[in-house]
Amino acid sequence: MPRKPRGEKIQVFAVIRIDRDRLTEDAVTVTEILPTREQAAEEVERLNTLNEPRGARYFWQTTRYFPSGRKL
Repeated sequence: MPRKPRGEKIQVFAVIRIDRDRLTEDAVTVTEILPTREQAAEEVERLNTLNEPRGARYFWQTTRYFPSGRKL
């Protein structure tokens, strides 16, 4: 069976925070989406330096953005 086209997708980079003092799904937050890996890595480094004493840890993850929505 042929695959259906899913529409245009753009690679983006999510900055994600984990709050170590919470044990629920609220412990994970996507704080922002950035267009380049370099920008995401710089923001993660800045936020980890700033917020480490507060128990928050940041990392980045590659993801996709579908500007026209996802076609199923």
